[in-house]
Amino acid sequence: MKKHFLSSLISFASILLFINSSQSFAQTPKKEKPVVIDSAQAATYYVEMKGNIYRFVPAAEIGDKLPPLGGAALHIFIGTKEYTTTQSNDKGKCVFKLPLNQSFKIQVSKYGYVSKFFEVNTKVPDANKGTFTFNFDVDLFEENAKLDVSILKKPIAKVTFDVIYKRFQYDDAYTSRINFDIKKMYKAYDDFEKAKKDSIAKFNSPKGNESEKVADDKKKDGTPGKKK
Repeated sequence: MKKHFLSSLISFASILLFINSSQSFAQTPKKEKPVVIDSAQAATYYVEMKGNIYRFVPAAEIGDKLPPLGGAALHIFIGTKEYTTTQSNDKGKCVFKLPLNQSFKIQVSKYGYVSKFFEVNTKVPDANKGTFTFNFDVDLFEENAKLDVSILKKPIAKVTFDVIYKRFQYDDAYTSRINFDIKKMYKAYDDFEKAKKDSIAKFNSPKGNESEKVADDKKKDGTPGKKK
């Protein structure tokens, strides 16, 4: 009887150990499989991305034309794995190729500026394989601790292949949705920059300096102990 009871305890403990081991194994995150790209196909079928990177400044300063931003880094990812990287030249231009049938994330960043990213899905039907060109523009603005930039945790645009026009283009539905919130963010940025510029201008204005001079003269005239 004792042997039977002991055997039952051992069996029960073994079952618990097996369950716990199974749960631990199930909770272990799977390692991401490395992305394998056929180099020959990548050289034959691709999308050539031609970009212009700009420095965003309030519209009142420059009208509709933004100045180029050189030295901006472009990190291209497939999932969480970095595929390649490049940067904009002194004219803000950059060129790189994306092989077909992959999903990419392109992150644009520079020290002191708020980063942005967009997505490009290069999947095309087999009948449409070939080489394509896509032009894009991205503007970056300087960091501002008071500005809410949480909307930029989402891609600013999505690019996919249009089977009707047989070309790559922006997802219009997504762009219209995200642009609504982005425009509000830019309006807030413009307001911050305008307030900062007005404050600096007021401080440096001749009228402001004259007021300070008058106040200083009055203080001197009223100084006790001044001989007549």
